[in-house]
Amino acid sequence: MKIHKLNVDSFSWSRWRACDIFAQFNFACRTYDIIKMRKIIRKYAVGFIDGKDLVCRKKEGHVGVMFLINEVFSWCHLTNEEFEKIFEI
Repeated sequence: MKIHKLNVDSFSWSRWRACDIFAQFNFACRTYDIIKMRKIIRKYAVGFIDGKDLVCRKKEGHVGVMFLINEVFSWCHLTNEEFEKIFEI
């Protein structure tokens, strides 16, 4: 699946706080569960940014992934390993 890089301005604090993909689809924020639920994550993901490029919640070794769920944009961090396994990069 091809996922597009987004501008840093898309990744705000309010969108980070709005992220409920884990609660919405009832899975834990743990590598095993995240990779197991990759179909759901791929379905709702709309873009990404390298974690070191983020202004808010900057995280080396991570990727910020933006989701659109029920017409609400939100995002969270995935480790580089999780991101690569989910999006087959």
